[in-house]
Amino acid sequence: MEKIEPARTSVNLVAGSCHHRTLDQVYLAIKAGKPLALDETLEVFSAQWRSASGEQVIAYGALDAQGVEEQGRGLVKVAFEHIDPAEKVLSVSEAFCVPLSHGGRFLAKPLAGEFDLVVERDGQPLVIDWKTSASRWPKGKADRSLQATTYSYAYRQAHGCNPQVRFDVAVKNKTPVFEQHPTQRAEGDWHLLGALADRAESIAKRGLFYPSLESFACGDCPFAQECKAWCAGTYVRK
Repeated sequence: MEKIEPARTSVNLVAGSCHHRTLDQVYLAIKAGKPLALDETLEVFSAQWRSASGEQVIAYGALDAQGVEEQGRGLVKVAFEHIDPAEKVLSVSEAFCVPLSHGGRFLAKPLAGEFDLVVERDGQPLVIDWKTSASRWPKGKADRSLQATTYSYAYRQAHGCNPQVRFDVAVKNKTPVFEQHPTQRAEGDWHLLGALADRAESIAKRGLFYPSLESFACGDCPFAQECKAWCAGTYVRK
């Protein structure tokens, strides 16, 4: 809303985007009946990373560009090795835009997003979201996820049925680990989503924003300087 240009891009954001784009190609090839081999898949990731990392200023952490590429290839490999042939690919990177409502009225803004992957498993739709993570997910995280609520709600609005949602997580251990976290939502969860979206619209309309100084994202935040200026009372809106 402030229209501030980011000073740099988080390495996790860039590498995560490359991970997603690689899996896009993997599952599109499966859907087309021409699956990629593992070595082809790894080369797709390397090409994505080298292109993306050469186009922007990246805030690196403990790993340099080569280290991030090696780590990313490992994460792609472990995800590739857990592809389930029993899951029929229905769509890849499926965009959606559906209305949100609360208290008997439609909200001003719709819910827009994208399903990473939709498959059919045991005759039922399953929405899958791909993640990379620095650590293993704690028990119950998927059941508390608002993202899963938005996916189940959007899929029901778009297709008329309530899918299961699953997070497929590649964990950045020294030896990468792959986790799957399925979850389900119901009517009450969708009502809560509408209430939260309604409150978010109110917050945006009133400009009630403030810094979260203990966020995990502060370390490589591209707006750190503006945040410090805001805290010091010297920030001027452009």
